Amino acid sequence: MKTYALSVLLLAGLASPGVFAAVPGAAPGEAGVREVENGWSKAFVTGDTAYLDALLDPAYVSVGTQGVARPKADIIAMAKAYGAAHPGAQATPLLPTAKIDVKGTAAIVIHSGKGDTSIDVFHYSDGRWRAWYSQHTARLDAQPRTN
Repeated sequence: MKTYALSVLLLAGLASPGVFAAVPGAAPGEAGVREVENGWSKAFVTGDTAYLDALLDPAYVSVGTQGVARPKADIIAMAKAYGAAHPGAQATPLLPTAKIDVKGTAAIVIHSGKGDTSIDVFHYSDGRWRAWYSQHTARLDAQPRTN
């Protein structure tokens, strides 16, 4: 685990800063990470592609519960389609039980929904948090049992 955390910190330092103007959450600590997580949820359900483009690192990848890796462009396209299909949708704020671990310029957020547990990895650069990687894993307690 220490090797993984070190790798995240090293990669976070190498990531490009990009454009941050549309992304709030300038606070370098836990409150800033929580703010961008909530903004991310809102941007996805409303189809706010400008926010997502500013938040997601150019190298961002999300691996879903089925093991399919999707790059930034796919996530933005999915959000645009979702927002168009669900006008007026409301985002669910990050639950207070989510674990946010900030180490220098890197942060890892672990949160569970109804069917999965997600891990989001962020890096802090130029006064803003950027999402770098997400992993979604189906929760065993949410899966139907066959035995």
